[in-house]
Formats: sequence, C-alpha cells, structure tokens
Amino acid sequence: MWPGPALLLLGLGLGLGSQPPPPGPRGLPGVLMGAPGLGQGAESSVRGGGSGGLSPRSAPRRASPTLPRKCPSGAAARVVMKVNSSDPAAATATVSCQRAACILQPVKINRKDQNAPLILSRDEEATLNVTVRWHCSDASVIHKGWEFFSVASVNDTPDWNRPLFLPQLQVTKGFSLHIPKYALPCGVYVFNFTLSITRWDPILPTVTDSDIIYIWVKKRPLKAVLPGASKVTVKFSEELILNGSMSYDPEADIPTEGLIFFWYCTRNPRYYSDSYVLVTNQDVCHPEQDSLDWPWAVGPVLTIPPETLRGNGVYYFRMLVQKQNRTAFSDKTVHVLQGPQPKAHISCIENCGPTVVVSDRFSLSLNCPSCGSRDFYRWSIFSRTGHEMMFDWAGQAVTRRDGAYLSIKAFAFRNFLENRFWVSLILKSWGGVTRTLNHPVVINHGPQGGECKINPASGISMVTKFAVECSDFKDENLPLKYKIIVSELDSLGEISSVEENTLGPIVYWGTQPTTPAFFLPVGTVTNHYNLRLYAQVYDSLGTFSQVMLQATVKVPTVRDSSKNVLQQLFNVTMGPTSSLSTLLQEQNWLQAGYLIYVVTSVLNNIKGELELQDDRTRLLEYLVNQSFMFAMRTVDEIGQSVMVITKLTQKASDLSQKVLKNTMLWLRQADQALQAYQGKNKHLHSQQIEIVSTGILTSLSNLLKLINPYFVFQDPLFVVESLSDTILANKVPGSKTTALRTSNFNMYVEKVEKWNVFKAFRNESLCPNCLHVTLNTSTVPELTPKAPVSMMFCEFTDDPFPWLTYPENISTNVVGFRMTGAADNGTVIEIIPDIAEVYLVRKDLAFSSFNLTVGPGIKSDGFSKMTTGGVTFEVDSRGIGEVLIQIVTNVTMLFEALVYEGNQLTPTNLMAIFLVPHDIPPFAKWSGLFDPTCSVKEARVVCLSSSLLRAIARHRHSFKYNISVVLEASRFVFKPTNKLVRIALFMVHCLDMYGIQSDWQQSSCLLGEKTTWKIVHCICRNVRRSRRQLASMKLNYHHLRTHFVTAKKPKVNPDKVAPQKHPLMSEEGLSWKERLNKWHEYEMKALPSKAAKSTSAAKKTKPFKTSQKHKKADNKAPDPQMSNKNFSNNNLEDSEDVFRKASSTQLHTTEHVQKKTQIILPRWCVYIAWFLVFATSGISSFFIVFYGLTYGYEKSVEWLFASFCSFCQSVFLVQPCKILLMSGTRTQKPKYCKNLSWSSKYHYSEIRLQELKMTPEEMEQLHEDMAYFRSLSVYQPVTEDKIQILRRKKRIQRRSFLFLSYLVTHFIFLTLLLLLIFSLRHNDSFYYNQFIRHRFSVDLAAVMKLGDIYTWLNGVFLPLLHNDPNPTFLPDSSSKILGLPLMRQVRAKPSNSMCLLAKKFVQSSLAGEIHCHPRYGIDPEDTQHYPGIWNKVGKRSTDKTSNGFTYKPPGKKWVYYSYGVLNTYGSGGYAFYFFPKQEMFNSTVRLKELEGKNWLDELTWAVIVELSTLNPDTSLVCSISVVFEVSPLGVVNSSLSVYSFSLADFNRKTSAEIYLYAAILIFFCAYVVDEGYIIMQERASYIRSVYNLLNFSLKCMFALLIVLFFWKHLLATKMVRLYLTDPEAFIPFHAVSRVDHLMRIILAFLLFLTILKTLRYSRFFYNVRLAQKAIQAALPGICHTALVVSVYSFMYVALGYLVFGQHEWNYSNTIHATQTIFSYCVSAFQNTEFSGNKVLGVLYLSSFMLLMICIFINLFQAVILSAYDEMKQPVYEEPSDEAEAITYLCEGLNSGFDFLTSRSRDKDQSDFFVDMLYGQPEKNTRRFLGLKARNINGKKMIYLVV
Repeated sequence: MWPGPALLLLGLGLGLGSQPPPPGPRGLPGVLMGAPGLGQGAESSVRGGGSGGLSPRSAPRRASPTLPRKCPSGAAARVVMKVNSSDPAAATATVSCQRAACILQPVKINRKDQNAPLILSRDEEATLNVTVRWHCSDASVIHKGWEFFSVASVNDTPDWNRPLFLPQLQVTKGFSLHIPKYALPCGVYVFNFTLSITRWDPILPTVTDSDIIYIWVKKRPLKAVLPGASKVTVKFSEELILNGSMSYDPEADIPTEGLIFFWYCTRNPRYYSDSYVLVTNQDVCHPEQDSLDWPWAVGPVLTIPPETLRGNGVYYFRMLVQKQNRTAFSDKTVHVLQGPQPKAHISCIENCGPTVVVSDRFSLSLNCPSCGSRDFYRWSIFSRTGHEMMFDWAGQAVTRRDGAYLSIKAFAFRNFLENRFWVSLILKSWGGVTRTLNHPVVINHGPQGGECKINPASGISMVTKFAVECSDFKDENLPLKYKIIVSELDSLGEISSVEENTLGPIVYWGTQPTTPAFFLPVGTVTNHYNLRLYAQVYDSLGTFSQVMLQATVKVPTVRDSSKNVLQQLFNVTMGPTSSLSTLLQEQNWLQAGYLIYVVTSVLNNIKGELELQDDRTRLLEYLVNQSFMFAMRTVDEIGQSVMVITKLTQKASDLSQKVLKNTMLWLRQADQALQAYQGKNKHLHSQQIEIVSTGILTSLSNLLKLINPYFVFQDPLFVVESLSDTILANKVPGSKTTALRTSNFNMYVEKVEKWNVFKAFRNESLCPNCLHVTLNTSTVPELTPKAPVSMMFCEFTDDPFPWLTYPENISTNVVGFRMTGAADNGTVIEIIPDIAEVYLVRKDLAFSSFNLTVGPGIKSDGFSKMTTGGVTFEVDSRGIGEVLIQIVTNVTMLFEALVYEGNQLTPTNLMAIFLVPHDIPPFAKWSGLFDPTCSVKEARVVCLSSSLLRAIARHRHSFKYNISVVLEASRFVFKPTNKLVRIALFMVHCLDMYGIQSDWQQSSCLLGEKTTWKIVHCICRNVRRSRRQLASMKLNYHHLRTHFVTAKKPKVNPDKVAPQKHPLMSEEGLSWKERLNKWHEYEMKALPSKAAKSTSAAKKTKPFKTSQKHKKADNKAPDPQMSNKNFSNNNLEDSEDVFRKASSTQLHTTEHVQKKTQIILPRWCVYIAWFLVFATSGISSFFIVFYGLTYGYEKSVEWLFASFCSFCQSVFLVQPCKILLMSGTRTQKPKYCKNLSWSSKYHYSEIRLQELKMTPEEMEQLHEDMAYFRSLSVYQPVTEDKIQILRRKKRIQRRSFLFLSYLVTHFIFLTLLLLLIFSLRHNDSFYYNQFIRHRFSVDLAAVMKLGDIYTWLNGVFLPLLHNDPNPTFLPDSSSKILGLPLMRQVRAKPSNSMCLLAKKFVQSSLAGEIHCHPRYGIDPEDTQHYPGIWNKVGKRSTDKTSNGFTYKPPGKKWVYYSYGVLNTYGSGGYAFYFFPKQEMFNSTVRLKELEGKNWLDELTWAVIVELSTLNPDTSLVCSISVVFEVSPLGVVNSSLSVYSFSLADFNRKTSAEIYLYAAILIFFCAYVVDEGYIIMQERASYIRSVYNLLNFSLKCMFALLIVLFFWKHLLATKMVRLYLTDPEAFIPFHAVSRVDHLMRIILAFLLFLTILKTLRYSRFFYNVRLAQKAIQAALPGICHTALVVSVYSFMYVALGYLVFGQHEWNYSNTIHATQTIFSYCVSAFQNTEFSGNKVLGVLYLSSFMLLMICIFINLFQAVILSAYDEMKQPVYEEPSDEAEAITYLCEGLNSGFDFLTSRSRDKDQSDFFVDMLYGQPEKNTRRFLGLKARNINGKKMIYLVV
C-alpha cells in the first residue's frame, strides 16, 4: 500500500480527517466523464491544492508525504503515525501538519479488449471515451490533453518527442474524441490521453496519469466475387465458365487495377482453409494437375472446355485474388453430371477358339470408339462362382493390367483347372460411367502324366540312329500328335518375348508315340557334344505339353577320315538315287529339310583340310540351292526352311556373293510367307511365329558377317523392315518392348497408341540407348489419338552401308528407326517424328585418349598447394564445330581448366577459364570476346565452343593453330603420376540419312547435351524433307551415327606436343651420383642467366611433326610424355609476367636467408581450444534440439543423443585411431639423408661459439665436472649383461602382446560359440519337446499288444491330426503339420523256420508246426508288394490312398533311422499315409480297413509313426517318431522320440544371424591359417606338445562343426523345397534332426575344448600352474590307482549283474549295473532294497563301501595331495612366460594411468599381486637354496637360488 492512503486511513480512524468534498456533477466525488468546456489541452481552475504525476502507461500515483516543516498559521498540529512501508511493524509518532489528500484514480480509455488494438477501416468513424476519477480538494488547475503518434506496428514504442498534428480529429464533451471517416491514412497510431492536476501549493508535485490505445487503420479487404449460387450443376458435355471479373479493390481509384487471380480446384474441401490452400497432389480435379493449382487458368475468367472434368463428380473451385499483401477468395462448388454411357465390348485378338489353348498366347482388346486416354481399366479373372482368381499379372501378362489391351503369355494358365472362367474388365469412363464387361474362356491343358525317352542316349551323327518313345500321356481330346524338335544352335538370336526358345529343325511330326529311327546332328562342341531335344505332345485342340531330352552326338570323324565322311555326305545328298532326291520327289519337305540340316551339321564340323575345300564348297552351294525349292505353306514348313538356311550360313565363308545375295532374297521371301500365314490365321501361333523370326534374325546376322563390304548390298535392310513388320503384327498397344539381339545387330520393336508415343522405349534395363521421340497431336491428322503406332529401332555394330563414302570414319554404332501408323481403314502410314533422340555407343575408346601426367606445382618459394597438368594439341578449325575435352578420373575435386592459344602460357594468351566440378557441367569462370555457349552440358566435359575456335583463328591469322589446356586442382598427389587422370580429346558430329541415299548428311541432326566420350547424344528436329531415295526402294529409314573428324583428317592432333624436360626431373640412364650432382649444380646456379637462356631457347623450340614420330615408331615405342605435359613441374619455360613466378624453379643466391621462427603457444590456449570445442558442440546441440522440436520431443532427444555419440566417437575413438595410424605409418618408413633437401631458405638452427673468458679455477672445476659426467654409466660402453637384459625385455614385450592378442581372440571366439548356442534355441527346444511329448505320450504305456496300437491311433493320434477349426494344425497350438504323417510297418519275410528246441519238448507230429518269432537283423525282411492281403504278391502302387500293401524302400538320398527300445530301424517299410486336411472319419475308416485285413500279425517286427511339425512362433521344426516294437516275448514295447531344431536364417534384411555365421567362418579360416603356419614352423616337434594336440583337436572339431552346419542347411533347404513342391507327401525332416543332433554334440565338445583351453591363458596365476604341475606329476600314480579301481568296479558290476539281475532293475543288464556302481562311488545310494536276497545285498554294499569308498577314493586324494605339496617349490622357482607377460601388461596400464592422473608411481608392487603371480617359497626347509639344475622347456638350465 502507498504511504498516502495509509496515513489517510489512519487519520480517519482517529476522527481527525477532513470533511469530504461536495458531490460532483453526477453525485460522485471528483468523477469527470467528458466534462463540457474542456478541449484538447484545456485547463480548469479548482480551489484546493496538491500535486502528483504519472507517466504514460504507468500505474496511478497518489500525493506523497513531504518532509516535516513548520506548519503555516491556522494549521493544527496533529500527532500522526509514520509507517515504514518496508517494515509495517515499525511505526513512529511524528508531528506534522494536516494536509488534504489528492487522489487520482487510473485514467482509462474505454474499449472492449484491453490488450487488443482498435481496428478501423478508412470509411469507418469512431468515438473514444475516457473515464477519470479523482479526489483533490486543493486542486488548482486540471489539464487534460490528447496526443497522437505513428508507429510501424502494434505494440511498438512510439517516439514520445514527435507527436502528430491531426486537426481533423474532434474532441467533444471534454474527454471524448471523435474520429471522422477518412480522417486517418492507413497505418498504426498510438492515441495518448493525459490528465494532470496542479495543486495550490507550488511545492507539492503535480498529480498526473495517462492511458494509450493503439488504432490500426487498415485498408479495406479485397472483394472476390463469383456471381451466382455457390453450388452449380453442369452437364458433362457443357462448357463451364467461372467469371471473377467483378472482383475489386475498394481502396483503389480503379477497383480492378493490380489484381492477380489464382484458381484452385480439388475434390476434397478440407484442403482449403480461410485464405490458405494446402500444397498437395492428392484429390486433384484433373490428372495433369501437379498441385491444387489449376494449370490452365489465366486472368479473372476461368473457362473449362467440355469433358475436361470427370463426370459424376463434385469439384471445389477457389478463386484467390491478391494485391500486394491483401488477399480475398471466393469458392464455388461444381457438380458435373454423368456423361453418356460408352458403347464398348471385348474383342478377341489371339487364341479365340472355343477353348483357350494354354500353350499359346491369349490376347483381348477393348473395342470402345468413344473411350479416351483418361479412362480407367482393370482386368481380372473370375471363376464360375464369381470368386476372383489369383494371377501373376506382373510376371505372366505382357501388357499392363490397367490398359485397354490384354496379352497373356503362353502357359500362363497352367495352374488353372480345366474349367470355365470369366475375363472381366472394369471400365470407368471419364464421363463417370462404370461398366463391367466379361469374356468367357474355357481352359484346355495339354496331355499330362507321361514321359519321353531317347534311345540310345549317345552316338555318332550319320552313323547312329536314334528313336524317341513317349508313353503314358493322357488327354480327353484325342488323337494325340507328337512333334520332336532338335535345338543345338549355340549362337542363336534372342528374343525377349519368348521365355524358352524351342527353335530347331523338326525331326518327326505325327501320331505315333514312337518315332522312326533318325540321325541327329552333331552336338555343341562347347557343351561336350550334348544336344537338346524337345518332345511336344499335342491334343486334337492344339494344346501341347513339352518334355526336354538330352543326347550326346559326336562328329563321325572320330571313327573315319574326313575324306570318307565327305564322300558319304555326297552319296546321301547328290544323285538321282540319293536320299535327298527321293524326299524331294515325294515332296516330303520336313524330312528333306531335316536331312540337309544334319548333313550341314556334319559338314560344318569337318576340319578344313585344303584338298577338301573345293568339294566342301560345292556341296554347300548345292545344298543351298536345293533348300530354295522347299514349299512354305505352314508355319512348320517355314520354320524348317529357315532352320536349314540358318545352319547353312553358320560357317559359309566360302560361298560366293551371288549365292549370298540369293540367300538374302530367299530370307525376304520366307518372311513374306510368314506374313501371308499371319493373314490367313490371325488368331493363332504368335509365339511360334516369333520363334521362327529368331531363325530369320540369326540367318540375317550370319549373312551380314559374310557380305563383302565393298559390294553394294541393300537387301539386308529390306529383311530388317519386313521382319519388324512380322513381329509387330502380333503385338498389341501397351505391351512391353520386344528386344531381338544377335552378335552384330539388335532390334527393338514396340506398339503404342498415338497419344502415348512419347512413352515408347522407356525400359532402360532392356534398351538403355533406345529411341525417344516426340510427336505433336497435329502430326499425321489421318491417325486418331488411339490409332496403333508401330515403332522399330535397330542398332548395327558395323556400318550397314559400307559402300558409302569414308567407311573408315565409323567410330560408333549405326542406328535406325521406323514408325508406321494404322488408320481406321487399314492403311499403313509412314510417320516421321518432330523430335528424335538417340544415344550412340562408341566402339574404340582408346583413340585420342591418353593418360595425363599430373603432379605438385612448383613456385619460387617452394612447392605450392596445387596439383597441375596440361596438354597441347593442334586444331584445324575449317568446318569443325566444337572441341570436347573430357576429364576421366575418380578424383572428385574441383578442377580449373585454363585455355591458352598457342604453346606459350602467358596472360595475353589466356582465352578462357572453366570450372569443372565432378557432378555438374562445367561453366565458364572467365571468357574473352567470344560466346562460351555449347550444346554439350555434361559433367567433366569441357566444351570449346565454335565461337572460341573462330576467335583463336582470327587472332592467330591461321586455320591451323595449337591450343594448350592446363588443369589445376587442390593438391591430391605428392609426386608426378599418370595413373589418376585420363584425357579424352574429340570432336563429334551427328549425321543422318533418310532412306538409302548416296551419302550421309548433316542437315537436321545436332549434338545433344548428354554427349560424353563413351556415348554420343544426337537430337534430330524437323526431319521432314524431300525423300532422296531410289525409286525401287520402299524402305524409309532414318539413320544416325557419330562422325569423329580426327579419324578422317586429324584436325585436333594431340600427338603434336613439344615435350620439354624440367631441369629438376631425373633423366633415364644417369647414376644416382650424376643425378645428385646435376640437381645440386642446378640449385646453386644464378637465376638471371638461366632464365635468359631458357627464354631464348624456348623461342626457337618447335613442336615435333607427326611424320617424324611415325618414322621413329619402328625403332622405339612412343613415350607417354609426348602426348601431355606436367605443368606442375613447369615444363613450359616460356611463361611470362605472373606465370613467370609460378614456373620459376631457380633459387636466388643473393636473397636474404630467412630464419624460421618457432611459434610456441602458451598453455592457456589449450583451455581456449577445448572451450571452443565444447561451445561449438553446445551451440550445435541447442540448434539440433530447437530444430528437432518441430518433429517431436522424442525425435529431438534421439538427434541429440546421436550427436553426443558422434562427438564422443570422434574425440575418443576416431581421432586417436587416426593419430596412431598416421604415426605408425610414418614411423614404418625409414628416413635417410636422401629425404632431406639440399638447400633451403630457412636456417632452423644456428650454433655460434663465442669466446669464453674463464678463470683457472673455473676451468679446473669445469674439467672435473666433465670428468665426472664421463665416468657415469650413461656414457660407458654397453656390456654383454645389459645386452642380454635388453634382449630379454624385448622378448617379454613381444610375448606380452602375443599373449594379449591370443587371449582376446580366444574370448571373442568363446563369445561367438555362446551366441551360436543361443541361436540354436535350446530352451525353446526343451519346452517344445515337452509339449509334443505330453501330447503324444497319452496312453502310450497302455499299448501292450498289437491290437492296442489301433486303439492308440484312434483315440490319441487321430484327434491330434484332424483339427476341423484349423486343419493341418495340432489342436490348441500353433504347430503346423508339415506334409503327410507316415505310418510304416517293418515285418519279417514269411518262412518255415522251425525252433531249435521244438523237437526236444514237443511231439514229433507237432514239432514242424511250431515256429519261432523271426528276429530282426537275422531273419530276412519282407519287401514284396501285396494287393490287399499278405498272402498274394502284386505290383507296386504309387498311390498314397491305394488299398494294397506297398513296400516303401529305404531312402538313399535322405538317410535316417528310427530308434526303438530293442533295435534301430531304417526308413523303409509298408507305408500308410494320413491326410490331416481330410475329415477324421476318413482316417478312421481306413484304419478299420487295415485292421480288417490283419495288417498287423505275427510277422510284424515294428510299427513306426512319423511326422514333422513347425512352430512359426519359435521357428522350430520338430520330428516325431512313435515306435511300437514286438518283443520275442510277445509284448509290444512303445517308445516316443521327439527332437526339435531351428533353421538358420540367411536373410540379411530380416535376421542378424548371418553376421554371426560370417564371423564364425572368418575365425575358422584364421584358425586354419594360424595352425598351418605353426605346423610348418614346428614340423616334427609339433606333436610333442600337449597344447598343440589340444589346439589341433579343437580345430578338427571346428571344421567338423562347419561341415555339419552346411550339411544341415543344405538338407533343410532341400526339405523345404520338397514341401513347397509337393505338400501332399511325407517330408523326412528326421534326416535333418539327425544331422542337427550330431552337430550339437560336436558343438558341445568344441565348447568343452574351448573352455578347457581357457586354463592355458590362466597360467599366469601361481596356483593354476601349481595345480597343473601337481596333476602332471601325479599322473602315473593316478593311472595306477585308476587301474585298480576299474578292476574292482568291474568285479562289482559282474557280481551285481549275476546275483541281482533277475529281480533288480538297477542290475537288469550290464549297462544298468555299470551306472549303478558309478553312482555308488559318489555315495548316491538309491533303490537298495535288494528284495531278492537281502543278506547278500547287505554284504555287497558293506564290502563296496569298505574297499571303494574308504580305501580307493581316499587313495586318489592322497596321491594328488602328495604331488601338490612336492611341486610348490619347483613351480615357484621355474620362470613363467605368462606371469611375465601379465606383469609387463599391468606395468603398462599403471604407467598409462599414472600419466593420465599425474600421480607419482610406486616403484614396489604390492605383495598380494606378486604372490598371486609368482607364489611364495617354502620357509620351513632350506631345500630351495643353492645351485640348481633343471630341464626347463626342453633345455637344461643351471641357476642359483639365494
């Protein structure tokens, strides 16, 4: 509380206060609410006095009490209390004069929100009212006033000294302020009202208070007006106009001036807010919208043509009007009605019969004239019941699923049943109509279930006759037909649209399953004469199944001479009675063609002997002419003819050009015949046509290799055109690109719709350098947008026009393309695109490219920090375009290319400077008077533009001139090298030819920006021009190729370089001494004379001529330095000005020698450096957290933690490792005197001897001190003892590091083994085994006879198999049954063997009828097959559900055994399968049938039930075996075997186990190498060490573990594949469990040996060494005692077995008896009742305790303890390498710790540490003193113990 009110209240309380003033105008004391008569700054006079004051925006103040003074006359003296505001309890009474109080309440400008400004527009008026309350009886003058200030924004503090003068504002009623319209300009104002009360007493201060308000006069908002209703509805075919021209700015004189309109459209209104539009590409109105912004909007009127918006949709438009920083918007909702329903139906293109032939392709199309490119399509396949079928659309469909065409590969429906299906198409038109179209299909499969064999499997061509036999093929559509095809071409052309190319000659085509005998061609030599045959079995509907066969066919020259074989071929083919003539007369074209094929195959494999060459050529030409006679009516006849020509042209280098030309014409006729066949059969065999086309392609490739390049031969191009038409006729728009490849040319074809031409050939993986075209919509108006366009693109490795001018100029592949379109009337129209882009691959990359020598630059003051290199070349600028220089390097630094004219690197010759980054195109940093623009814009490719070349030519006054290019970069090498940078120097032009012209042209194709040294980018624009072609040629090609001018006429000659040797560069042939003298002489010479001489010599130097170099090419190989220069070594000595300093390598001898001062920073700089490190890290952390908060608190903490870890990693790991690595690397390289420079400008140290003036006494003292220091041991020669001590320390150091490395390696290996054990899931396996054992062991003990087996199967086993809610899963578990459970019976073969004792105990009449039970392993096992009962033998049946008894032989591929109580059984037996997917009733009935047929009888040995389960939750596979054995006593013994194992996961993305396996494999390899090295070092002494034998055993166990691990993985992989292939089969995972069990045993032994090896590394402890030595010393006594114990133990085992074996389980057999005796040895006495004879049992146990436990067990302990006591002193005296190593390592750790903690080091080690390592000597005897002699480590050593 203020002091004034406190005193006033106190006075009122005492009754001494003044009377209240008279009421104010409204009845309240001192309240003025807009009193009249007072204007701005007016004053009023009031009686009374007082003072007070307030600053603007401050709290109200009251009149403060004044200091005590003498009261004026008439004033009463009163005693008042003085209250201290800081201490209210301390009050003092003072005498003061009574004064009237002046109280002013806070002034308040009335407003709604005290914290918000008053916002007005210029056309609004306002009145401000002020509320003022005061009580001041002595007021003299009341002053009120308004002040106005201008500020930049709300809440800014105004300049109180610069008020505004605003006379237009009106102050009414004293305190009210009226703001008229348009009185204030736009802006922010502060209105301040101040009220001051001046009191009568001038001494009292003025009472003042004020209040402010912010007035924000804003411009009126823009008005966005879209007339009409907010929701409109338009028809799909109507135009939509949104007119926003009525929008205006109310503040502007011209309302529409400066308005900017933005239009947005979306189908989801939530993307709009008040004036904000979300940037997204979701829910757009049109497919071409990249965002919500309407891309075609211009101005205030938006006109949307008809059918632009999708029908049956609602669209939300927003018009946003903007002017400067003001915006306004108006929304409009448009409902577009549904368009007309399209008329559409599905048409069949291929495979259109009543049934779908699975072995052929299946193609459909949508016939919809009104559909457009914006319509949506989706194909599906449904069954007859309406369920969608699963189908691999990506792998089995040639076209996309969402296209108007559908093409499905052959054999894609092979997994479908032969049934009726529906191919459905969902059509969503752009008009908003959705239609579903269906096409019915009936699937027909080929014949199934059979097999084919070839007999014999090997033979000789034209000698051995073969035959193919097919059997057991079944099909409903008869008759069956058989086709045999031979496929043996190793260089066959490829086609990407055919997965398995069966191209080959037809051997047989008929209805007989066994073919007539036939010859086979010679097999492929590279494949060991193996030959592949295809047997295709057709049904009557044309569907076939295919079987592949193999045969080995050798050439007949292996048994006969080439001459005889050739004569045999003549006899077969030539003459009227030959076999070929007979077949031709019979018009048996298939067999005639096959005969020619076989003869040609033999002919091609005959060695080319010179005397047989003419006969071979004559026969070959005869066969070619005969092949022209074949008829070509069917696709088989065409294919047979094509294969004959393909084989004939495979090795036909001797054929004449005329024959080759005729063959080429025949190929064209064959392709035309193929097209004619297509015209007759439009819906069949497109895949077979493409297969035949690959034969034409291969023949064409063979002929192109044989054609004479100087012979004008144009027919190949016609064949290419015709072949492309043949293949494209089978394609549908939207299908994938089809690639046809041969060794010398490739062809790519694709069919698209006209509107989608720009997307053709976009599969870069299939065609990386294909054609990219652009076709305008107005081009070829005869074609509709949906018209199919066929495109062909071909690449020729060699020039297909070698007869044209300059054939030697070809440096790239030649490519060509052709485009045709099909009009509605069927007319084919040639199309020439507007823009065509191709990429040409260069063939010879070595031409005009060379390695550039780069090295560190040398300056006058030493080596610089730059790496430089350069090249000089000659240019002939007549008729060339641009010179390209590509820098080929893996260095990613920024290069700077300096271009000079001529050979002199002077500033006046500098023409341009280019910056060459590694990832973006180079750009000119500085250029002279020329335009640096080039067409090539590729990284690392420097382009010297034609403008630059012309400028240089004008400056040099010649068309021929030299250009020097210098490359500079930051230093990345320390010595000259030519291994890092390679320069490619070239010029390139794109030539084209339309049709077949007389020569190439340069009229329309230009160089593209992506051109590099390897690939040339060519762009052809506006290629429509007059067709200059021959009248007889109908081929319209557009060919492109790159032309390298330097190959034709070397205009850019990089060979013309003048090599200049730097004086500092060493010359070859000089000795080291001569080089050294020359270097030193150069360093000491004066610079001026040398520089003048160099300059004059440089002016006379001329570059070498090319002819001179060619003349020397025969005598000496070209020097790589002749093609480039290392400018870093300044080999251009004619530089001037600035570059004179850079190239100078001389030292000025007159230069003042500088002293190199050593700068030593003070110690506090270290703290500053660390402070900067932590400050930088802290600031970075702050910004990381601050920025990360925008992504959430957790993300921010993760970033901060990652940054902290990175900091710690850098400081504590990376930097120390770098320091250690760099220091170690530098210390490994020795430093010699040759590494020091001979001269330097710095004097690092100068020793100056000054004269010393000393007295004789001082000199004598100095002499004595020097004599004393010389006598110290430091300056004495090293003695032999010290040398031995130093050597011993060195050995200890080496052993310490070896010991540490072995110890760390051992524990790492132990950790890996433990991790491997953990990955095997032992715990999970145990619990899973218990779970399975609990389920299957129910009532197992109750099985005592054979009939009980059926009871157990029905009551326990079947309920576990058949789980109706979840088939193939065990009930109430997640364990899935893998495959079919198997029950098999092992039984004896029926025999009449009689028991041996039958004759003695039975009457003779019955002796022959008593037979003993057969014994397993002795009597033979029954392996016959029975039809249904055991007394009839039948054939084997492979059906799992057959009623017969079929014997399943033991598996040879996957061997496993079943272990019972009595015997071990193999995997064979009479099999019975259970089917978990079927109902339980089925299995119950089948078991009843078995029981009724007496499946189990007296010959049954064992019944084994086997199955495997998988628990996916724990990734465990469990193999389960239940074995029922019939004992000789007739009792059935049952046993359950359960084994679980895990499978290794080698998926790197989902499992980390693969890294564990890789680490273990790496350790194995390291261990093998280490052990091999040790064996090579120690040789014979290796086996003498127990430690080496332990190591060898460990390595062997390790190797066996790895073998078993991979064996298990391979077995498991095969099992999984078997299960995936045939889930309805028994999967023998028991074989995997057997290997896994063996692997775990080996792993246990390996872990045992590894842990045992740990004792080897703990020998540094004295007690461990003592224990080992004690056991070693006591070993003979232990062996002797163990022998006695084993004899007595065997005695007790035999006694217990014989006496108690018939009554006691513990002694029922020898194994049980042995286990019992060993348990007694450790005092584990259990089951000692001895019910048979208790007296003998007591004597037996008493004697055992007396002898074994009381005597022999204690004897063991005595032997060991005695040796332990004897070995204490010898172990103490014997030195230990391990203890010394640990001592050395601990000393090193202590030294490091003391260094880090700055602690003084204790010299003496603790006694505990010494005793722990070395032990203590015996103190009660003196045997340990004196001279000793002992064998230590195999050496006799004599030592003294004191």
